[in-house]
Amino acid sequence: MKQEVIEDSSSTASTIQEPVINFAATNSVDDPTATLPSPLNRNHHTKTEAEADSLRTPGAATPGVVHQGYWKQRFMIRPHFEGDPREELSRFRKAVILCVISQAGCLGGFSSTIYIEQDLNTSTTAINASVSLFILFMGISPLVSSTLSDYFKIRRVLYIGSTLIFALASLGGGYSTSVATLTIARIFQAVGSGGASILGAGTVADIYPPEEQGTSMGLMFLGQFLGPVLGPPIGGVLAEAFGWQATFFFMAIVSALVIVELFFLLPETYREDPKDALEQLEAKGEASEMVEPAKKKRFNPFQAVLLLRHTVVLLASIETGIIFALMFSIETLIPLLFKKFYGLSETQVGLTYLGAGAGSVMGSVLGGKMSDLSLMRAQRKNGGDLVLEDRLSVNMWLAGFAIVPLGALLFGWGAQEHLSIAVPIVGFALYNFGMAQVMAAGSAYLVNAIPGQGSSATAAANFMRMVLACIFSLIAQIIVDHVGYGYYGVLQAALNIGCMALFYLVKLKGADMRATAAKKELTLSQ
Repeated sequence: MKQEVIEDSSSTASTIQEPVINFAATNSVDDPTATLPSPLNRNHHTKTEAEADSLRTPGAATPGVVHQGYWKQRFMIRPHFEGDPREELSRFRKAVILCVISQAGCLGGFSSTIYIEQDLNTSTTAINASVSLFILFMGISPLVSSTLSDYFKIRRVLYIGSTLIFALASLGGGYSTSVATLTIARIFQAVGSGGASILGAGTVADIYPPEEQGTSMGLMFLGQFLGPVLGPPIGGVLAEAFGWQATFFFMAIVSALVIVELFFLLPETYREDPKDALEQLEAKGEASEMVEPAKKKRFNPFQAVLLLRHTVVLLASIETGIIFALMFSIETLIPLLFKKFYGLSETQVGLTYLGAGAGSVMGSVLGGKMSDLSLMRAQRKNGGDLVLEDRLSVNMWLAGFAIVPLGALLFGWGAQEHLSIAVPIVGFALYNFGMAQVMAAGSAYLVNAIPGQGSSATAAANFMRMVLACIFSLIAQIIVDHVGYGYYGVLQAALNIGCMALFYLVKLKGADMRATAAKKELTLSQ
Protein backbone atom coordinates (compact mmCIF):
# COMPACT_ATOMS: atom_id res chain seq x y z
CA MET A 1 0.00 0.00 0.00
CA LYS A 2 2.83 2.38 0.84
CA GLN A 3 4.46 1.69 -2.51
CA GLU A 4 1.24 2.62 -4.33
CA VAL A 5 1.18 6.00 -2.60
CA ILE A 6 4.75 6.69 -3.72
CA GLU A 7 3.90 5.88 -7.32
CA ASP A 8 0.82 8.11 -7.26
CA SER A 9 2.81 11.02 -5.92
CA SER A 10 5.47 10.55 -8.54
CA SER A 11 2.83 10.57 -11.23
CA THR A 12 1.57 13.87 -9.88
CA ALA A 13 5.07 15.28 -9.86
CA SER A 14 5.46 14.40 -13.51
CA THR A 15 3.19 17.26 -14.46
CA ILE A 16 6.11 19.63 -13.86
CA GLN A 17 8.34 19.88 -16.88
CA GLU A 18 11.79 21.14 -17.64
CA PRO A 19 14.14 21.19 -20.62
CA VAL A 20 15.35 17.68 -19.66
CA ILE A 21 12.96 14.71 -19.53
CA ASN A 22 13.17 11.12 -18.41
CA PHE A 23 11.22 9.29 -21.12
CA ALA A 24 12.20 5.88 -19.86
CA ALA A 25 10.29 6.58 -16.67
CA THR A 26 6.92 7.70 -18.00
CA ASN A 27 4.19 6.64 -20.36
CA SER A 28 1.86 9.55 -19.68
CA VAL A 29 0.36 11.43 -22.56
CA ASP A 30 2.81 14.29 -22.03
CA ASP A 31 4.20 15.33 -25.36
CA PRO A 32 7.98 15.23 -25.39
CA THR A 33 7.84 18.48 -27.25
CA ALA A 34 11.01 20.10 -26.25
CA THR A 35 10.58 19.97 -22.50
CA LEU A 36 11.00 16.56 -21.18
CA PRO A 37 9.29 14.66 -17.66
CA SER A 38 10.98 15.59 -14.48
CA PRO A 39 13.38 13.16 -12.78
CA LEU A 40 10.90 13.26 -9.89
CA ASN A 41 8.79 10.57 -11.56
CA ARG A 42 11.43 7.91 -12.09
CA ASN A 43 9.47 5.44 -10.00
CA HIS A 44 6.37 5.85 -12.12
CA HIS A 45 5.24 2.48 -13.41
CA THR A 46 5.50 1.92 -17.16
CA LYS A 47 4.01 -0.92 -19.14
CA THR A 48 6.56 -2.70 -21.25
CA GLU A 49 5.92 -3.37 -24.92
CA ALA A 50 5.44 -7.03 -24.13
CA GLU A 51 2.86 -6.21 -21.46
CA ALA A 52 1.03 -3.88 -23.82
CA ASP A 53 1.00 -6.47 -26.59
CA SER A 54 -0.24 -9.14 -24.20
CA LEU A 55 -3.33 -7.01 -23.57
CA ARG A 56 -4.14 -6.92 -27.26
CA THR A 57 -6.03 -9.98 -28.38
CA PRO A 58 -7.55 -10.57 -31.82
CA GLY A 59 -10.99 -9.05 -31.95
CA ALA A 60 -10.61 -7.31 -28.62
CA ALA A 61 -11.41 -3.64 -28.29
CA THR A 62 -8.33 -1.48 -28.25
CA PRO A 63 -7.83 0.07 -24.80
CA GLY A 64 -8.50 3.81 -24.71
CA VAL A 65 -10.40 3.98 -28.00
CA VAL A 66 -14.02 5.06 -27.98
CA HIS A 67 -15.76 2.64 -30.34
CA GLN A 68 -18.70 4.41 -31.96
CA GLY A 69 -19.34 2.09 -34.89
CA TYR A 70 -17.05 1.56 -37.86
CA TRP A 71 -18.93 3.65 -40.44
CA LYS A 72 -19.82 6.35 -37.96
CA GLN A 73 -16.15 6.81 -37.14
CA ARG A 74 -15.27 6.94 -40.82
CA PHE A 75 -17.64 9.85 -41.46
CA MET A 76 -17.06 11.82 -38.26
CA ILE A 77 -15.18 15.10 -38.51
CA ARG A 78 -13.36 14.35 -35.26
CA PRO A 79 -13.44 10.65 -34.30
CA HIS A 80 -12.45 10.77 -30.64
CA PHE A 81 -9.37 8.87 -29.51
CA GLU A 82 -8.95 8.61 -25.76
CA GLY A 83 -5.69 7.53 -24.30
CA ASP A 84 -2.24 7.62 -25.85
CA PRO A 85 -1.99 6.33 -29.44
CA ARG A 86 1.71 5.69 -28.85
CA GLU A 87 0.66 2.90 -26.48
CA GLU A 88 -2.77 1.87 -27.73
CA LEU A 89 -1.88 1.30 -31.40
CA SER A 90 -0.01 -1.86 -32.35
CA ARG A 91 3.26 -1.69 -34.29
CA PHE A 92 1.54 -3.06 -37.38
CA ARG A 93 -1.18 -0.40 -37.22
CA LYS A 94 1.45 2.31 -36.84
CA ALA A 95 3.34 0.95 -39.86
CA VAL A 96 0.15 1.08 -41.95
CA ILE A 97 -0.52 4.67 -40.87
CA LEU A 98 3.09 5.66 -41.65
CA CYS A 99 2.81 4.10 -45.12
CA VAL A 100 -0.43 5.93 -45.89
CA ILE A 101 0.74 9.36 -44.75
CA SER A 102 4.00 8.88 -46.63
CA GLN A 103 2.01 8.32 -49.82
CA ALA A 104 -0.09 11.42 -49.15
CA GLY A 105 3.07 13.44 -48.59
CA CYS A 106 4.56 12.14 -51.83
CA LEU A 107 1.94 13.79 -54.04
CA GLY A 108 3.30 17.33 -53.81
CA GLY A 109 6.88 16.52 -54.68
CA PHE A 110 5.75 14.03 -57.32
CA SER A 111 3.65 16.57 -59.17
CA SER A 112 6.15 19.42 -58.80
CA THR A 113 8.30 18.03 -61.62
CA ILE A 114 6.05 15.58 -63.46
CA TYR A 115 4.66 17.50 -66.39
CA ILE A 116 6.41 18.46 -69.60
CA GLU A 117 6.22 21.82 -71.33
CA GLN A 118 5.53 20.52 -74.83
CA ASP A 119 2.40 21.65 -76.76
CA LEU A 120 1.69 24.58 -74.44
CA ASN A 121 2.81 27.23 -76.94
CA THR A 122 4.71 29.16 -74.30
CA SER A 123 8.21 29.89 -73.10
CA THR A 124 10.37 27.99 -70.65
CA THR A 125 10.27 31.07 -68.40
CA ALA A 126 6.47 30.88 -68.15
CA ILE A 127 6.63 27.18 -67.31
CA ASN A 128 9.29 27.82 -64.66
CA ALA A 129 7.10 30.57 -63.21
CA SER A 130 4.19 28.14 -62.83
CA VAL A 131 6.51 25.67 -61.11
CA SER A 132 7.71 28.44 -58.78
CA LEU A 133 4.14 29.41 -57.92
CA PHE A 134 3.44 25.76 -57.19
CA ILE A 135 6.36 25.64 -54.76
CA LEU A 136 5.35 28.95 -53.16
CA PHE A 137 1.80 27.77 -52.43
CA MET A 138 3.25 24.49 -51.19
CA GLY A 139 4.77 26.65 -48.46
CA ILE A 140 1.71 28.82 -47.78
CA SER A 141 -1.06 26.20 -47.60
CA PRO A 142 0.52 24.16 -44.76
CA LEU A 143 0.39 27.26 -42.55
CA VAL A 144 -3.39 27.09 -42.75
CA SER A 145 -3.73 23.32 -42.43
CA SER A 146 -1.33 23.08 -39.49
CA THR A 147 -3.13 25.88 -37.65
CA LEU A 148 -6.48 24.19 -38.33
CA SER A 149 -5.00 20.94 -37.02
CA ASP A 150 -3.69 22.42 -33.78
CA TYR A 151 -6.72 24.67 -33.22
CA PHE A 152 -9.49 22.12 -33.85
CA LYS A 153 -7.36 19.11 -32.81
CA ILE A 154 -7.90 17.17 -36.02
CA ARG A 155 -5.72 15.52 -38.62
CA ARG A 156 -7.66 12.83 -40.51
CA VAL A 157 -10.32 15.06 -42.10
CA LEU A 158 -7.62 17.54 -43.19
CA TYR A 159 -5.68 14.76 -44.89
CA ILE A 160 -8.76 13.66 -46.83
CA GLY A 161 -9.93 17.18 -47.68
CA SER A 162 -6.48 18.31 -48.85
CA THR A 163 -5.96 15.22 -51.01
CA LEU A 164 -9.43 15.70 -52.54
CA ILE A 165 -8.49 19.25 -53.55
CA PHE A 166 -5.32 17.89 -55.12
CA ALA A 167 -7.27 15.24 -57.07
CA LEU A 168 -9.75 17.76 -58.47
CA ALA A 169 -6.95 20.18 -59.38
CA SER A 170 -5.12 17.38 -61.19
CA LEU A 171 -8.21 16.73 -63.30
CA GLY A 172 -8.39 20.44 -64.07
CA GLY A 173 -4.75 20.46 -65.12
CA GLY A 174 -5.35 17.59 -67.52
CA TYR A 175 -8.09 19.55 -69.28
CA SER A 176 -6.09 22.81 -69.38
CA THR A 177 -5.54 24.40 -72.79
CA SER A 178 -3.37 27.37 -71.78
CA VAL A 179 -0.64 28.26 -69.36
CA ALA A 180 -3.09 30.46 -67.40
CA THR A 181 -5.53 27.64 -66.66
CA LEU A 182 -2.65 25.25 -66.07
CA THR A 183 -1.11 27.64 -63.55
CA ILE A 184 -4.40 27.92 -61.66
CA ALA A 185 -4.67 24.14 -61.57
CA ARG A 186 -1.09 23.93 -60.32
CA ILE A 187 -1.82 26.41 -57.52
CA PHE A 188 -4.73 24.30 -56.28
CA GLN A 189 -2.56 21.19 -56.59
CA ALA A 190 -0.09 22.92 -54.31
CA VAL A 191 -2.79 23.91 -51.84
CA GLY A 192 -3.99 20.31 -51.61
CA SER A 193 -0.65 18.55 -51.55
CA GLY A 194 0.91 21.07 -49.18
CA GLY A 195 -1.92 20.67 -46.71
CA ALA A 196 -1.56 16.89 -46.68
CA SER A 197 2.23 16.71 -46.57
CA ILE A 198 2.73 18.95 -43.53
CA LEU A 199 0.46 16.88 -41.28
CA GLY A 200 2.82 13.93 -41.48
CA ALA A 201 5.29 15.19 -38.88
CA GLY A 202 2.50 15.77 -36.38
CA THR A 203 1.08 12.31 -37.00
CA VAL A 204 4.49 10.72 -36.44
CA ALA A 205 4.74 12.57 -33.11
CA ASP A 206 1.21 11.39 -32.27
CA ILE A 207 1.85 7.67 -32.66
CA TYR A 208 5.57 7.13 -31.99
CA PRO A 209 7.53 7.76 -28.78
CA PRO A 210 10.50 10.17 -29.04
CA GLU A 211 13.12 7.43 -29.29
CA GLU A 212 11.44 6.11 -32.47
CA GLN A 213 10.52 9.40 -34.12
CA GLY A 214 13.78 9.85 -36.04
CA THR A 215 13.44 6.53 -37.87
CA SER A 216 9.72 7.12 -38.44
CA MET A 217 10.33 10.66 -39.66
CA GLY A 218 12.96 9.40 -42.08
CA LEU A 219 10.54 6.84 -43.50
CA MET A 220 7.81 9.46 -43.77
CA PHE A 221 10.13 11.84 -45.62
CA LEU A 222 11.03 8.98 -47.93
CA GLY A 223 7.77 9.58 -49.77
CA GLN A 224 8.34 13.31 -49.99
CA PHE A 225 11.92 12.85 -51.22
CA LEU A 226 11.00 10.18 -53.75
CA GLY A 227 8.24 12.32 -55.25
CA PRO A 228 10.47 14.85 -57.05
CA VAL A 229 12.83 12.15 -58.35
CA LEU A 230 10.18 9.68 -59.53
CA GLY A 231 8.07 12.40 -61.13
CA PRO A 232 10.40 13.11 -64.08
CA PRO A 233 10.90 9.52 -65.30
CA ILE A 234 7.21 8.64 -64.99
CA GLY A 235 6.18 11.99 -66.43
CA GLY A 236 8.60 11.57 -69.34
CA VAL A 237 7.24 8.14 -70.24
CA LEU A 238 3.60 9.24 -69.99
CA ALA A 239 4.21 12.47 -71.93
CA GLU A 240 5.95 10.72 -74.80
CA ALA A 241 3.35 7.96 -74.98
CA PHE A 242 0.10 9.86 -74.39
CA GLY A 243 0.90 13.59 -74.18
CA TRP A 244 1.64 15.82 -71.20
CA GLN A 245 -2.02 15.86 -70.14
CA ALA A 246 -1.71 12.19 -69.20
CA THR A 247 0.61 13.13 -66.35
CA PHE A 248 -2.19 15.09 -64.68
CA PHE A 249 -4.74 12.34 -65.17
CA PHE A 250 -2.21 9.91 -63.69
CA MET A 251 -1.89 12.11 -60.59
CA ALA A 252 -5.69 12.31 -60.29
CA ILE A 253 -5.88 8.50 -60.27
CA VAL A 254 -3.04 8.18 -57.75
CA SER A 255 -4.57 10.77 -55.42
CA ALA A 256 -7.98 9.07 -55.64
CA LEU A 257 -6.38 5.83 -54.48
CA VAL A 258 -4.67 7.68 -51.62
CA ILE A 259 -8.05 9.14 -50.56
CA VAL A 260 -9.50 5.62 -50.34
CA GLU A 261 -6.54 4.53 -48.21
CA LEU A 262 -6.88 7.56 -45.95
CA PHE A 263 -10.61 6.95 -45.51
CA PHE A 264 -10.30 3.30 -44.54
CA LEU A 265 -6.85 3.02 -42.96
CA LEU A 266 -6.15 6.30 -41.18
CA PRO A 267 -7.72 6.87 -37.75
CA GLU A 268 -7.80 10.21 -36.00
CA THR A 269 -4.47 10.32 -34.17
CA TYR A 270 -4.40 13.84 -32.72
CA ARG A 271 -2.96 13.51 -29.22
CA GLU A 272 -3.87 16.43 -26.98
CA ASP A 273 -1.42 17.27 -24.25
CA PRO A 274 -2.66 17.88 -20.73
CA LYS A 275 -2.59 21.60 -20.05
CA ASP A 276 -0.57 21.36 -16.89
CA ALA A 277 2.19 19.56 -18.81
CA LEU A 278 2.51 22.48 -21.19
CA GLU A 279 2.03 25.33 -18.77
CA GLN A 280 4.68 24.58 -16.18
CA LEU A 281 8.41 24.66 -16.64
CA GLU A 282 11.42 24.08 -14.46
CA ALA A 283 14.39 26.40 -14.79
CA LYS A 284 17.83 25.44 -13.51
CA GLY A 285 16.41 22.43 -11.67
CA GLU A 286 13.96 24.49 -9.62
CA ALA A 287 10.20 24.25 -10.16
CA SER A 288 8.70 27.35 -11.70
CA GLU A 289 5.62 29.02 -10.31
CA MET A 290 2.26 27.59 -11.29
CA VAL A 291 0.92 29.09 -14.46
CA GLU A 292 -2.77 29.72 -14.97
CA PRO A 293 -4.35 27.60 -17.75
CA ALA A 294 -3.99 29.28 -21.10
CA LYS A 295 -7.05 30.75 -22.74
CA LYS A 296 -7.91 29.41 -26.15
CA LYS A 297 -6.37 31.61 -28.81
CA ARG A 298 -8.36 33.29 -31.53
CA PHE A 299 -8.03 31.36 -34.77
CA ASN A 300 -5.34 32.84 -37.00
CA PRO A 301 -4.63 30.77 -40.14
CA PHE A 302 -1.11 32.17 -40.40
CA GLN A 303 -0.19 31.89 -36.74
CA ALA A 304 2.29 29.09 -37.49
CA VAL A 305 4.71 31.32 -39.40
CA LEU A 306 5.11 33.52 -36.30
CA LEU A 307 6.99 30.66 -34.64
CA LEU A 308 9.97 31.72 -36.75
CA ARG A 309 10.45 34.51 -34.21
CA HIS A 310 11.90 31.89 -31.88
CA THR A 311 15.63 31.46 -32.43
CA VAL A 312 15.54 27.68 -32.12
CA VAL A 313 12.90 27.35 -34.86
CA LEU A 314 14.54 29.97 -37.08
CA LEU A 315 18.05 28.46 -37.00
CA ALA A 316 16.81 24.94 -37.67
CA SER A 317 14.51 26.19 -40.44
CA ILE A 318 17.27 28.11 -42.23
CA GLU A 319 19.42 25.03 -42.80
CA THR A 320 16.59 22.62 -43.66
CA GLY A 321 15.26 25.32 -45.99
CA ILE A 322 18.54 26.05 -47.77
CA ILE A 323 19.54 22.41 -48.21
CA PHE A 324 16.15 21.56 -49.77
CA ALA A 325 15.97 24.72 -51.91
CA LEU A 326 19.38 24.11 -53.46
CA MET A 327 18.44 20.50 -54.18
CA PHE A 328 15.32 21.69 -55.95
CA SER A 329 17.33 24.20 -57.95
CA ILE A 330 19.49 21.35 -59.25
CA GLU A 331 16.32 19.59 -60.36
CA THR A 332 15.32 22.63 -62.41
CA LEU A 333 18.76 22.74 -64.05
CA ILE A 334 18.97 19.07 -65.01
CA PRO A 335 16.50 18.94 -67.96
CA LEU A 336 18.22 21.66 -70.00
CA LEU A 337 21.70 20.49 -68.98
CA PHE A 338 21.23 16.85 -69.95
CA LYS A 339 19.31 17.60 -73.15
CA LYS A 340 21.64 20.37 -74.38
CA PHE A 341 25.08 19.03 -73.42
CA TYR A 342 24.48 15.29 -73.21
CA GLY A 343 21.81 14.89 -75.90
CA LEU A 344 19.32 12.92 -73.80
CA SER A 345 15.63 12.55 -74.57
CA GLU A 346 12.87 13.48 -72.13
CA THR A 347 12.56 9.89 -70.94
CA GLN A 348 16.32 9.50 -70.54
CA VAL A 349 16.51 12.75 -68.59
CA GLY A 350 13.82 11.46 -66.27
CA LEU A 351 15.74 8.25 -65.63
CA THR A 352 18.80 10.20 -64.46
CA TYR A 353 16.80 11.28 -61.38
CA LEU A 354 16.77 7.69 -60.13
CA GLY A 355 20.31 8.14 -58.79
CA ALA A 356 19.09 10.99 -56.60
CA GLY A 357 16.16 8.81 -55.56
CA ALA A 358 18.51 6.06 -54.39
CA GLY A 359 20.50 8.62 -52.40
CA SER A 360 17.33 9.93 -50.76
CA VAL A 361 16.18 6.42 -49.79
CA MET A 362 19.49 5.48 -48.16
CA GLY A 363 19.88 8.88 -46.49
CA SER A 364 16.36 8.88 -45.04
CA VAL A 365 16.65 5.42 -43.54
CA LEU A 366 20.18 5.93 -42.24
CA GLY A 367 19.61 9.46 -40.98
CA GLY A 368 16.45 8.64 -39.07
CA LYS A 369 17.85 5.50 -37.48
CA MET A 370 21.12 7.14 -36.47
CA SER A 371 19.21 10.05 -34.96
CA ASP A 372 17.22 7.68 -32.73
CA LEU A 373 20.32 5.69 -31.76
CA SER A 374 22.14 8.90 -30.82
CA LEU A 375 19.20 9.95 -28.65
CA MET A 376 19.01 6.60 -26.83
CA ARG A 377 22.79 6.35 -26.40
CA ALA A 378 22.85 9.76 -24.75
CA GLN A 379 19.91 8.77 -22.58
CA ARG A 380 21.83 5.80 -21.17
CA LYS A 381 24.84 8.00 -20.45
CA ASN A 382 22.63 10.56 -18.71
CA GLY A 383 21.09 8.01 -16.37
CA GLY A 384 17.75 7.91 -18.17
CA ASP A 385 17.38 11.65 -18.80
CA LEU A 386 16.81 12.69 -22.38
CA VAL A 387 17.97 15.95 -23.98
CA LEU A 388 16.37 16.71 -27.33
CA GLU A 389 19.58 18.13 -28.81
CA ASP A 390 21.20 14.68 -28.56
CA ARG A 391 19.06 13.74 -31.54
CA LEU A 392 21.31 15.87 -33.75
CA SER A 393 23.75 13.02 -34.34
CA VAL A 394 27.32 12.93 -35.67
CA ASN A 395 26.29 11.51 -39.05
CA MET A 396 24.03 14.52 -39.60
CA TRP A 397 26.93 16.94 -39.16
CA LEU A 398 29.13 14.84 -41.44
CA ALA A 399 26.38 14.85 -44.05
CA GLY A 400 25.78 18.61 -43.85
CA PHE A 401 29.38 19.78 -43.60
CA ALA A 402 30.99 17.30 -46.04
CA ILE A 403 28.71 15.02 -48.08
CA VAL A 404 26.29 17.69 -49.32
CA PRO A 405 29.04 20.16 -50.33
CA LEU A 406 30.93 17.34 -52.07
CA GLY A 407 27.82 16.41 -54.01
CA ALA A 408 27.23 20.03 -55.03
CA LEU A 409 30.82 20.39 -56.25
CA LEU A 410 30.74 17.11 -58.20
CA PHE A 411 27.51 18.08 -59.91
CA GLY A 412 28.66 21.62 -60.69
CA TRP A 413 32.13 20.94 -62.00
CA GLY A 414 31.09 17.70 -63.72
CA ALA A 415 28.54 19.70 -65.68
CA GLN A 416 30.88 22.66 -66.22
CA GLU A 417 33.64 20.52 -67.72
CA HIS A 418 31.23 18.23 -69.58
CA LEU A 419 32.69 15.18 -67.90
CA SER A 420 31.01 11.78 -68.11
CA ILE A 421 27.31 12.06 -67.33
CA ALA A 422 27.94 9.74 -64.41
CA VAL A 423 29.73 12.56 -62.55
CA PRO A 424 26.78 14.99 -62.21
CA ILE A 425 24.41 12.06 -61.60
CA VAL A 426 26.59 10.75 -58.74
CA GLY A 427 27.05 14.29 -57.42
CA PHE A 428 23.29 14.82 -57.25
CA ALA A 429 22.85 11.41 -55.61
CA LEU A 430 25.44 12.31 -52.95
CA TYR A 431 23.72 15.63 -52.34
CA ASN A 432 20.39 13.88 -51.75
CA PHE A 433 22.02 11.25 -49.55
CA GLY A 434 23.37 13.98 -47.27
CA MET A 435 20.27 16.15 -47.45
CA ALA A 436 17.96 13.31 -46.39
CA GLN A 437 20.02 12.73 -43.23
CA VAL A 438 19.91 16.40 -42.25
CA MET A 439 16.18 16.64 -42.97
CA ALA A 440 15.27 13.47 -41.05
CA ALA A 441 17.07 14.52 -37.86
CA GLY A 442 16.22 18.21 -38.19
CA SER A 443 12.51 17.56 -38.72
CA ALA A 444 12.30 15.13 -35.79
CA TYR A 445 13.91 17.85 -33.68
CA LEU A 446 11.61 20.63 -34.87
CA VAL A 447 8.37 18.71 -34.32
CA ASN A 448 9.29 18.53 -30.62
CA ALA A 449 10.83 21.98 -30.26
CA ILE A 450 7.77 23.96 -29.10
CA PRO A 451 5.39 22.29 -26.61
CA GLY A 452 2.00 21.52 -28.13
CA GLN A 453 2.81 23.11 -31.50
CA GLY A 454 4.60 20.37 -33.41
CA SER A 455 2.56 20.76 -36.60
CA SER A 456 2.83 24.55 -36.51
CA ALA A 457 6.61 24.54 -36.00
CA THR A 458 6.96 22.06 -38.88
CA ALA A 459 4.73 24.25 -41.05
CA ALA A 460 6.83 27.33 -40.26
CA ALA A 461 9.99 25.49 -41.31
CA ASN A 462 8.22 24.21 -44.42
CA PHE A 463 7.14 27.76 -45.31
CA MET A 464 10.73 28.95 -45.23
CA ARG A 465 11.82 25.85 -47.18
CA MET A 466 9.31 26.41 -49.96
CA VAL A 467 9.90 30.15 -50.22
CA LEU A 468 13.63 29.52 -50.61
CA ALA A 469 12.94 26.74 -53.14
CA CYS A 470 10.74 29.13 -55.11
CA ILE A 471 13.47 31.78 -55.17
CA PHE A 472 16.29 29.42 -56.15
CA SER A 473 14.22 27.67 -58.83
CA LEU A 474 13.78 31.07 -60.47
CA ILE A 475 17.36 32.31 -60.18
CA ALA A 476 19.37 29.08 -60.57
CA GLN A 477 19.53 29.20 -64.37
CA ILE A 478 20.27 32.94 -64.29
CA ILE A 479 23.22 32.35 -61.94
CA VAL A 480 24.50 29.46 -64.07
CA ASP A 481 24.28 31.61 -67.21
CA HIS A 482 26.50 34.21 -65.54
CA VAL A 483 29.04 32.15 -63.58
CA GLY A 484 28.68 28.61 -64.90
CA TYR A 485 27.71 25.32 -63.28
CA GLY A 486 31.03 24.96 -61.48
CA TYR A 487 30.88 28.17 -59.50
CA TYR A 488 27.21 27.62 -58.80
CA GLY A 489 28.30 24.36 -57.18
CA VAL A 490 30.84 26.33 -55.11
CA LEU A 491 28.07 28.72 -54.04
CA GLN A 492 25.87 25.80 -53.01
CA ALA A 493 28.66 24.19 -50.99
CA ALA A 494 29.45 27.47 -49.20
CA LEU A 495 25.80 28.17 -48.37
CA ASN A 496 25.32 24.69 -46.95
CA ILE A 497 28.40 24.92 -44.76
CA GLY A 498 27.43 28.38 -43.48
CA CYS A 499 23.85 27.34 -42.65
CA MET A 500 25.02 24.12 -40.99
CA ALA A 501 27.22 26.28 -38.76
CA LEU A 502 24.10 28.20 -37.71
CA PHE A 503 22.33 24.90 -37.05
CA TYR A 504 25.22 23.83 -34.83
CA LEU A 505 24.30 26.68 -32.48
CA VAL A 506 21.09 24.74 -31.84
CA LYS A 507 23.18 21.75 -30.77
CA LEU A 508 25.08 23.93 -28.31
CA LYS A 509 22.34 26.21 -26.97
CA GLY A 510 19.12 24.53 -28.05
CA ALA A 511 17.88 23.59 -24.56
CA ASP A 512 18.01 27.20 -23.39
CA MET A 513 16.46 28.40 -26.64
CA ARG A 514 13.59 25.95 -26.28
CA ALA A 515 12.89 26.93 -22.69
CA THR A 516 12.83 30.60 -23.65
CA ALA A 517 10.52 29.91 -26.61
CA ALA A 518 8.12 27.86 -24.46
CA LYS A 519 7.90 30.63 -21.87
CA LYS A 520 7.21 33.24 -24.56
CA GLU A 521 4.44 31.10 -26.03
CA LEU A 522 2.91 30.70 -22.58
CA THR A 523 3.02 34.43 -21.97
CA LEU A 524 1.44 35.21 -25.34
CA SER A 525 -1.35 32.68 -24.75
CA GLN A 526 -2.52 34.34 -21.50
